[in-house]
Amino acid sequence: MPERIVSNEIYIFLTKIIFPAFLAVGIKIAIEMKKNKSRVSFFNIFLSMLIGVGGAWLSSDVVLKNCDADNIPIVIALIAITSEKIGEFVIYKLNIDLFLTAIVDGFFEYLINVFKARK
Repeated sequence: MPERIVSNEIYIFLTKIIFPAFLAVGIKIAIEMKKNKSRVSFFNIFLSMLIGVGGAWLSSDVVLKNCDADNIPIVIALIAITSEKIGEFVIYKLNIDLFLTAIVDGFFEYLINVFKARK
């Protein structure tokens, strides 16, 4: 019987927390891309998903305990969008985006140089 409880909790977690969070942040990114008519880099999409879904995941216990079962996906989606917008503001206000991009580019350049040196 414990296996059934665990699988039920995983099902609830995936359907009521993770899926609505990914869906909400994905729709927000799509609207932003269409509105700005600009390309959004994979790195920015990854950061948005990480921050939005992470914010929803961190608040999931409070939401599960305090909200009706029918309202949980909507509340989680709102939390995901809100946390992603706050994260976006902090990233662009403090230019963390440029810093993280430089770190990732430097890391990939280092890996390329290591593999070239081995040949």
